[in-house]
Amino acid sequence: MAESLFKLQKYPHEYPTTIYDVPPDAATEECGMIFLIPGNPGLPEYYVPFLSQAREGLPGWRIVCVSQAGYDTVATAGAARSSDQKYYGLEQQTQHKVEVLTSLLQKYSYFSTVDLVNKKQVVVVGHSIGCWMIQRMLAKLAKQQIPAPITLAVLLFPTIRDLAQSSSGMALKTISSYVPRLADFVSIFTFYAAKYLPSSALHTIIKLAMRNPPEHALHATTQLVGSPAVVWQSISLGIEEMGIHGERDDMAEFFWDGPWGTLHSESSKQGRIVAYFAESDHWVADRTRAEILEAHAKRENVSFNISTAEENCKHAFCVKDSDVMAKRLVDWVTELDGH
Repeated sequence: MAESLFKLQKYPHEYPTTIYDVPPDAATEECGMIFLIPGNPGLPEYYVPFLSQAREGLPGWRIVCVSQAGYDTVATAGAARSSDQKYYGLEQQTQHKVEVLTSLLQKYSYFSTVDLVNKKQVVVVGHSIGCWMIQRMLAKLAKQQIPAPITLAVLLFPTIRDLAQSSSGMALKTISSYVPRLADFVSIFTFYAAKYLPSSALHTIIKLAMRNPPEHALHATTQLVGSPAVVWQSISLGIEEMGIHGERDDMAEFFWDGPWGTLHSESSKQGRIVAYFAESDHWVADRTRAEILEAHAKRENVSFNISTAEENCKHAFCVKDSDVMAKRLVDWVTELDGH
């Protein structure tokens, strides 16, 4: 997909946001929207191959990916982070997704009578912390009585509880306890690295650190490193994520019960949930995964999947496992009634 498909804008106006918005095939009538909330760092650029391959398998669907709020690698490129930079925390990130999705559904007439009759659907997909945001986004949509036609929620490598118990979570929590201003320190370091290192040297360092990643991931990470403000936002958000513990709250229970499926006035069904876990995940402890499965596996509207040895998908699937997860997504979406 061409880079021109990315639209950097204040969207909604108070949030710096990158939008990836690709319409259905010109010869196909739009039957629904895939709305992806990325993990952290929340840049759509990491997901281009995944989204492109999903688009090929779902030609009638609009494919949308929205960055996390404040992840603007264009306006902030090469500039030092401002001391008064606004931080967008987990609650603001969730509200941001509510506003963006609502705006898009309005823009593309998903609330019209005609579309309700045609049963145009929305599938929300979350990756990592994006799954936690989906849980709360759906509860907020219901509370605000927004009739979003969401019938399926896909959770990819969900970090929805006890993040600090994972191996990477414990490491981040330990480091941040010894370096209280970790986000400031790393953003300053990346600023000087991007400013004074030759671009070829910086490119080589990133390539080695990521163990020779595909070109799209290398490009996205180079953009990230070159935007200290986004680095600061990403690390600050990651530290806040360590405070996510159990999921026994009203919003999480609302999500798993699935009444958000009835937000579409033409539907009386529970919303369907598909969750996909890695066989081993450095951001999801084995114990945490087991507890989630034990709590929800018996629900009729929930389907759990664990990566097979053959698939061997990792948490950061958008780097090297895009083809496997795109095929999975296409299969889940095509199983929806009427499509």
